[in-house]
Amino acid sequence: MKRTSVIFSVAFFVLMLIFQYPLLSQAASTSTATSYELIKTALLSGQTTGHFDTTELSYKQVGELIQNVVWENPDIQYYEGASIRSDGQIQFTYSISPEEVRANQKTLHAKVAQVLQTITQPGDSKLEQVKSIHDYLALHVAYDYENLKNNSLPPDSYTPYGALVKGVAVCEGYTKAAQLFLDQLGIENRFVIGSAGGELHSWNAVKLDDQWYFMDITWDDPVPDKPGYSRYTYFLITSEQLRKDHTWIEADYPAATSTKYHYFHELGQNVTVGDTIYFSNQTDNDKLYKINIDGSNKQRVGNIRAPYFAMYGSTIYLSNYMDRGYLYKMRLDGSELTRLNSVHSTAIEIDGNVLTYLNEKTGQKETLLLEEETQPVVPIGDRVAATKIWTVTFNMAINPASATNTNVYVTSAAGKAIPVRVSIHPTDATKLLVYPPAGDYERNQNYVLTIENVRTPTGKIQSKRTTHSFYVK
Repeated sequence: MKRTSVIFSVAFFVLMLIFQYPLLSQAASTSTATSYELIKTALLSGQTTGHFDTTELSYKQVGELIQNVVWENPDIQYYEGASIRSDGQIQFTYSISPEEVRANQKTLHAKVAQVLQTITQPGDSKLEQVKSIHDYLALHVAYDYENLKNNSLPPDSYTPYGALVKGVAVCEGYTKAAQLFLDQLGIENRFVIGSAGGELHSWNAVKLDDQWYFMDITWDDPVPDKPGYSRYTYFLITSEQLRKDHTWIEADYPAATSTKYHYFHELGQNVTVGDTIYFSNQTDNDKLYKINIDGSNKQRVGNIRAPYFAMYGSTIYLSNYMDRGYLYKMRLDGSELTRLNSVHSTAIEIDGNVLTYLNEKTGQKETLLLEEETQPVVPIGDRVAATKIWTVTFNMAINPASATNTNVYVTSAAGKAIPVRVSIHPTDATKLLVYPPAGDYERNQNYVLTIENVRTPTGKIQSKRTTHSFYVK
């Protein structure tokens, strides 16, 4: 992590302070709200001049407020320091030109939207969204180790732009990229500053189901970079677990005490199919297991050691470490185990129906064309009948004008609108009924029910956008 400088000036008196990540508030206090917004607006647009409200705070307090603004707004990039005057004027400096700041900002926002559309689906739970963020960054970003070692880190490596657009970053870039995604998805989170491995370091705190957890994606990404592989050692862990090798001012951040997601720490190589995670179990010698994403129904898939594997259709392709790491295939239930080659094969990846693996003897990547399979429909969400009528209950009566297919609708897994019928319950105005389409839902398919902007008779919105996934048996 890098340091930023703040220069205070009043008359002819000048004082320079180097801030090594001062304490952060959870948000700008109401007493400095105007100054907070003025600084935030200036930094987001790469302005070189700005100001603060001198009635809210003194010029000596502005440096810490600027740092809070920077840490609480991850799309502020390249900020390097500020010269602050007692009359409310601020001169900002950046590590690249203001024109580049603005151009990179625009590119970053487009990339964030593109990635979120790719890694999240309607109806995903908050847990699924957080895991998708963790996995994307661990698999698509490489730690900028060489530049760090040579003391030649470029400005991009400290930013989410570096992480998401260039694919290279240090801890600050990883943490801010995750923070950007979490903010976009409405998941409460904090940017945490501390130290680890004898260096300044940053990571995320995430709130799920009213419980706080820590997540250090940087330390879950192997160095040197290992394409296609990430760990879960630091995914949704407690303060006690993190305290073993990280230090931070714990009073400044929420305590993480829940061990609800401890099962993720067993995961090595893993593939998620619907609600099921297939994984190499690090606590059982890389044996292949599967578990529901909520931690239930954990079971072994055959007695196979498979630190590297990938899936295509209803087939698992794996490096069988019970037979010298040769490439094998088997069905999802562990049956029909079949050897495919006689070389030590690692780094298995599948794109379309082409499997790529690394031949450990030659050091070369080799490919295998797979027989095309019909991809099975993996149930997501509630399992329901084709004639299912959904009953949605609100706290207050529903305005009939808002009970329309614009505000309440069902889409297929492909995003196609399903012509359902919506009406208010005949005897209870707080209940909304969603009837299946004529001829009922198509069986063996996934759907998403979306509800938004349903209002009370006085026009008050009853709830934010809500989605619910279901599978028709």
